Amino acid sequence: MKIFKNILLLFVGINLTACDNKQSLQEYYVENQNSKDFIALDVPASMFANTGTLNPDQKRTIETIKKINVLAIPKKIENESKIETEKANLDDILKDEKYQLLMKYGGGDTRVEVYFTGEDDAIDEIILYGFDEERGMGIARLLGDDMNPSDILNMMKSMEKGDVQLDGLSGITEMFIERTE
Repeated sequence: MKIFKNILLLFVGINLTACDNKQSLQEYYVENQNSKDFIALDVPASMFANTGTLNPDQKRTIETIKKINVLAIPKKIENESKIETEKANLDDILKDEKYQLLMKYGGGDTRVEVYFTGEDDAIDEIILYGFDEERGMGIARLLGDDMNPSDILNMMKSMEKGDVQLDGLSGITEMFIERTE
């Protein structure tokens, strides 16, 4: 048992000295998911949509998605400084070269940034990070295997037109609004 313990300590020590101390998005999520300041949701792909209403291309796209992690801080007077601190933390994490910026949009007091990890034609993670001065800030991680960006974009367009309903996510907005009141 003592040999096992020594090997484990050696392994941990090597990993700590070999790695830089920059926090990953996964570590940030795990560190904050139980905080009273945050709303945290993990939604499995099986809850995204009624697959019986999807066409074959939409079903194939949904099958590449494994789950969505959401971490948000609703805006309240007492947590304004916390939101600013967390925005700075996320800005620092997303500067890592493994997070590739796909697009930015917004204006005034609202900003949304979309990042991805993986290869251009086989994305493993899509990250939506945003804040609104009225509502708060949040980050969502869409995790999957070899997701195709154009397929995801087509799915989002179908959602906008109302062709695809993501029933499993319908309560998220309402929950976010309720926590801010």
